[in-house]
Amino acid sequence: MIDYLAESVETRKLTSSKPWLKACFMSSIPTTLHLIPYDGIGGVEVAARSLPVGDHGDLRFGRVYLSAKGGAHPADPDIWTGPSDSEWALANYLGALRHLQRRKPDLLIVSLWRSAIVALLAKLLRPRLKLVVFLHLDRPVHLPDRLLHAVLIRLAHDIWADSAGTLAARVPDGRKGRVISFVTERLEPLPPARPVPKFIFWGRLHAQKGLDRALDILEALKAHYPDTALTLIGPDGGQEAALRAQAARLGLTVAFTGPLPRDQIFARAAGHSFFLMPSHSEGMAMSVVEAMQLGLVPVVTPVGEIGRYAQDGQNALLLGDGTSQDNAARLAALLADPDQVTRMARAAVDRFAHAGLYREDVLAACREVLDR
Repeated sequence: MIDYLAESVETRKLTSSKPWLKACFMSSIPTTLHLIPYDGIGGVEVAARSLPVGDHGDLRFGRVYLSAKGGAHPADPDIWTGPSDSEWALANYLGALRHLQRRKPDLLIVSLWRSAIVALLAKLLRPRLKLVVFLHLDRPVHLPDRLLHAVLIRLAHDIWADSAGTLAARVPDGRKGRVISFVTERLEPLPPARPVPKFIFWGRLHAQKGLDRALDILEALKAHYPDTALTLIGPDGGQEAALRAQAARLGLTVAFTGPLPRDQIFARAAGHSFFLMPSHSEGMAMSVVEAMQLGLVPVVTPVGEIGRYAQDGQNALLLGDGTSQDNAARLAALLADPDQVTRMARAAVDRFAHAGLYREDVLAACREVLDR
């Protein structure tokens, strides 16, 4: 690595004008690939995209998407995407395995359980391959997830997680791991505004997010604040039809926008005061982190890592196990005190003002594993 650093400036000059030389040179420095089921708007995918592929001085970084479900990518030697948009197409798994055999990465980062299938086969074919298991939820989603990760964790050179809570819940006693920051960028807070009963959510419209419960709470809040409204941004994760029917039945004002680019999401956040997500399970909950950076007060459940950075009454309102009416009454009391909402919004912004960035943490962790 030291020799490469000494020559890196001159080498980049040569390879920038000679693509064929760049292709040859790519194999001479340590290569790390991040294996992900597909591209999308989830926290895993958004964070992964925040780390540019290509040359990072003493290592090369790339991504491998098992399926084309999230769309195709421009031709890039450091990004490979499976040929089918099906998450179960055999061609995707075989293609990813062939790609790993051709690229021969020094380090493979493995996110989510479908990626674990390919990673285990790659390790079987190349025993010297270094593996990092990257955990993103504080519990397995099903039995295959549990079994695959149990094996992968035993083979891994390192274990990363999106939060201390995920690490503690998923890693066996005696194994150490590393928490990776999921702050992907510095977001400018929204201009201060008078608190209003306007709520927003962005992410998958999936049962895990507890959005049906969110609608029940807002129906109860509407008795106190008739102008209560909710904006839901994101792709259908199997719940959209049910949520639309529930919103109509309850007489709620709910805007379903579908997926939007990140800049449009943050633009739509203006005019809202709260981020609402009563999830059943989470890891770091990247959307909550983003909302807090914008100055939205999170109204959330303390699952996963959320309870570690969202403090009830200080920078968040944590939903309890009580009825929808109980939680709505707490929201109504908070809205009746605009100064308190403003203080909580400022505290939310301050919480991540000096946090490290995802790309910095990942590159530092890669170098540490490669140097072992």
